[in-house]
Amino acid sequence: MRILHFLAGLSVLPLVTPLVAQAPTQVEGLAPLLMSEDQRVFDPTLFARAFTDPDSVVRRYAALSAGRIGDHRAVAPLLTLLVDRDSIVVANAFFALGLLHDSTAVQPMITRIRSTDTLGGAALNEAATALTRIGGGDAAAFLAAVLNGTSGLPADRQAFLTPGALLDGWHLGPLAPTQAMLHFANDTSTDLRWRSLYSLGRLRAPGASQFLLNALRDPAPLLREVAAKALTRRYTDTAALATSPVKQQLIRALDDQQPGVRVTAVGSLATFDDSLTASRMVPLLTDVDGNVRVAAAAALGEVKGATAVRALDAAMDRKDATWALRRAILLALARADSTVFNRRVAPWLAASDFRDRIAAIDAIASRRPTDPVRFRSAMNDPDARVQAAALDAWRGVRNDTTVRAVARAHLQSPDGGVRAAAASALRSSAEPKDVDALVLSWHLALRDPISDARLAVFSTLHALVGRHPEVLGQLGDPSHREFLQRPDDPILRAEAAKSWPELSQRWGDRAPISTGKTLDDYRNIVRTLVLADSDPHVRVDVDGRGTIDIQLLGHEAPLTVANFLRLVDRHYFDGDRWHRVVPDFVVQDGDPTGTGSGGPGWSIRDEINRERYDIPMVGMALSGPDTGGSQWFINLSPQPHLDGQYTIFGKVSGNYGPLMRVVQGDLIRSIHR
Repeated sequence: MRILHFLAGLSVLPLVTPLVAQAPTQVEGLAPLLMSEDQRVFDPTLFARAFTDPDSVVRRYAALSAGRIGDHRAVAPLLTLLVDRDSIVVANAFFALGLLHDSTAVQPMITRIRSTDTLGGAALNEAATALTRIGGGDAAAFLAAVLNGTSGLPADRQAFLTPGALLDGWHLGPLAPTQAMLHFANDTSTDLRWRSLYSLGRLRAPGASQFLLNALRDPAPLLREVAAKALTRRYTDTAALATSPVKQQLIRALDDQQPGVRVTAVGSLATFDDSLTASRMVPLLTDVDGNVRVAAAAALGEVKGATAVRALDAAMDRKDATWALRRAILLALARADSTVFNRRVAPWLAASDFRDRIAAIDAIASRRPTDPVRFRSAMNDPDARVQAAALDAWRGVRNDTTVRAVARAHLQSPDGGVRAAAASALRSSAEPKDVDALVLSWHLALRDPISDARLAVFSTLHALVGRHPEVLGQLGDPSHREFLQRPDDPILRAEAAKSWPELSQRWGDRAPISTGKTLDDYRNIVRTLVLADSDPHVRVDVDGRGTIDIQLLGHEAPLTVANFLRLVDRHYFDGDRWHRVVPDFVVQDGDPTGTGSGGPGWSIRDEINRERYDIPMVGMALSGPDTGGSQWFINLSPQPHLDGQYTIFGKVSGNYGPLMRVVQGDLIRSIHR
């Protein structure tokens, strides 16, 4: 349980005995809910029973499941749960209504907030967040009144609404009550100051400029970090600030004791594109923190100039330079100096490690070259991952007949990643004559363990039909019949429902989704995860960094935790490298290909929950709704904009040190229970 539960007057310990004692009844009540959620099916009869179940645990899960499924028929019954006698049920109902984004729920929610009966702190916090996510004039006006103290609500109720309204107010966009938020930008509460400035920074509110500048000197590192992140050139121009004082404040922040502040400050300073600031960034190339060094290299590539180039060139040869730093330097030199870059990139192109060759291709592409020689050479690379990266990069810089010819030649590649890149390269230029080759690529893609190739062919055919409507008739030809048949992949059916109604009529709705699990499978998940006395833990052993202990939140995301443990028990992650590390943002793993596009051969449904990306939390990486599989990430600093977007299924417990030392390319020796 998190602190909001305690605010609602709950305690963890009293829940344990009833859960164990009532387990048989609860298993039968919860298992069908998990099954419906996994299949994305809202069964009104099932949920009507669950919403009135005498067991509050069943009602809690029913509320969450109804929101996750996304069927707007759930709005009316969810509103009835706002008067439930269990405060967590009420909080979950508010949260679920926020997931549904239905404006008809706004006034009933406000009416419930204004009622005179008991309403717990957790429920009020979720109510404020839900109103920001639904948005609209009524929600914005009510939250403005809360922040201005003119809502007429009791003081304690207003106090519980305020934190959520501040932190998530940016969701309201142009309707956000920025003037009301400014009242808290200088509040005596560090938490309220941070929440206010976070939203104001995301909104680029001009009136917050002086508060942000002051926050760069705040005693709280979190305030300094959020201020440094907000004070970019774009914000400075929006607020009509003089650039020199802002740059000076950011330069001062480069000496901050907190690595996160140094990372965000150097990134924001780079947006001013001033080569004179390079000399102040150069010392960070030898910073004690590995990710600060990486961030400094990227920043020096942005500001350019002789000072930056000399420092980058010298740092490449340092004996203690990690792969992550050398890669960042290579990308920086690609932007800063063509002569030095051409000398440095040659060994990377000839390296034995495919990661080096892909890094070289990415760096070459960032220069938007007109000479295709290196891309052509990479298309003959023995590693299909390099070929796919080359074609992806090449189409981004040279979308001409040469690229299209290469793409057509690779539509039937034995590798799904290459086929995906080839189909994507033809998206804006495919012709009716390409239909046969694209449909053949579709046949191959249907048998791929990952969905990238299927989605790429789908998108290219959709774009082609948009330019040449007669192609739809070609797809009805008996030789192309398989394309019109309902695919097993629910992601494809969801894409068709969203963007291609003619095809969606043939394919049908994305639900129900075939999960391959029986009701007994869901009963077992309920017994072992939902009703367990304690959460399972796994340990991530990172070479040279230490061990990261992760508590898996089986109560909050049982389907996701079960999927993750299935992979752990297969040693799926052992020997992986952290293929993505963004300093002060996230570390990411779970792709056996090491490219960021791999997966286990299946996808799982999202289990969005009330957990927050405040401390380092473990979330599922996605390429769209319900596309999780094996890739997961840990946030390195608070990231409220990820809340409610990516399933949280774990949190780092104990020492954060090993996590904070991870850099891109570090080896995961094993993950085990």
